[in-house]
Amino acid sequence: MDTGKRLDDMLFLVNSLIDLLTEENAALETNRLDVVHGLLERKNKLCRAYEIRVFGLKQTEGEDYDEEDLAKVEHLRELAPQIDELIVKNERKLGIELEVRRRFMDAVANAVKDTAPGTGAYAPNGKSDSQTYSARTNAPSLALDEVL
Repeated sequence: MDTGKRLDDMLFLVNSLIDLLTEENAALETNRLDVVHGLLERKNKLCRAYEIRVFGLKQTEGEDYDEEDLAKVEHLRELAPQIDELIVKNERKLGIELEVRRRFMDAVANAVKDTAPGTGAYAPNGKSDSQTYSARTNAPSLALDEVL
């Protein structure tokens, strides 16, 4: 594959990744995890293709570029800060989303542990008061939608 074609592929992939990351970041901001999940496969494919093209370009590093190829390289350099910024935002938003979900699940797990009936003689907090047990039996039920 010639260098010009590889550079065209790189430009296509970078522009596609920019579009995808922009869409994914917007979905994360609006809590649309169904959209994020739907983009995952495409994101993986684009990233793999990008890695392959970068590896191919590294192998042609010593070749001379014509003017058209140099213009493509310059355009890729112009896009680099934009995609870097999107990647950092995406990583931060995904990290926040995972941390929120982890904390929520921990809170739910702790609430379930606190409301679970004991042996009848002692409550999980060590009290043997019958009122403690009856208060726990009136606790509301809980259902979870696992989107993780």
